[in-house]
Amino acid sequence: MVLMQSFFKSISSRLRAQLSVLLCLSILSCEAFAWSNVTILTTNDTPAVSEFVKQLKLEINEQSGIKVNLSKSDSGLSINIPKDTLVIAVGTQALTYAGNLDESTPVIGVLVPKSSYESILKDSNRNPEHFSAIYLDQPFNRQLSLIKAIFPHLYSIGVLLGPVSQFQSNDLQSAAKKLNIDVNIRLVNKADELQFNLEKLMQVKRLLLAIPDPLIYTRETAQTILLTTYRHQVPVIGFSQSYAKSGAIAAVFSSPKQYAVEIASTIKQLPKDQVILPLARAANQFSIEINRQVARSLDIQIADDALIYQQILKDER
Repeated sequence: MVLMQSFFKSISSRLRAQLSVLLCLSILSCEAFAWSNVTILTTNDTPAVSEFVKQLKLEINEQSGIKVNLSKSDSGLSINIPKDTLVIAVGTQALTYAGNLDESTPVIGVLVPKSSYESILKDSNRNPEHFSAIYLDQPFNRQLSLIKAIFPHLYSIGVLLGPVSQFQSNDLQSAAKKLNIDVNIRLVNKADELQFNLEKLMQVKRLLLAIPDPLIYTRETAQTILLTTYRHQVPVIGFSQSYAKSGAIAAVFSSPKQYAVEIASTIKQLPKDQVILPLARAANQFSIEINRQVARSLDIQIADDALIYQQILKDER
């Protein structure tokens, strides 16, 4: 009789343990996938946007059970956003539209410059706990680490800053100081000042670090800037893969797929019943692009891509 009671107690103990494990797993599952609805808001179908949307749907749908809605708006007047949804606004215009949504609707922007996010946040009067982003910009320390990895003995660079990017001057100077790099900044307040200031920077042979600014770096000005720097034999560090392929010697950037992976991870880690989003930040994942044809034409020797990438990672630790 005693043996039978012990046997049943043993079964009960194991059963209680199994039930506890199942309950914990259930709770963790609910917490990991707290948002049952995610709406991706876009305004255009550029290759970068399309690649991001495709990858994000794949990342979210794998083992999550989260429903993904797509909403495209050309004017911001007819946005179809379901209730109780987390909005992923892709691009500056989409984030601008999302800024007009109800305060209770959480929004994460992506493929948006830091300056644009901060401007939209201010204009919309949204709470940053409900209105976040992963910036398009790379951190200055990462860009400068790329420069040091390629040019270990370079101690001076030139930078053009426009009306939107001028507020980043102090952050850039602070990051450069840590690496003993002197930054010569020329301010460009109007489009017709661009060529003059660029030529002034070219008078002292150095490197040009391109900082995203809608006045300075556009499709219309890209060729002029790259041809001018090439004529002066001055290398350019770009801020996108396409800029490196177009003529910059190198660039550090995050791909649409990398952004999608980070956004999906953020969504899945949001706790249940908590609307507070992570603070806006730069992407953790990044890639580098080296234009070795340009390097050869400038007679510049560059180490292997993997070595440069590892050096940047080392600097960030």
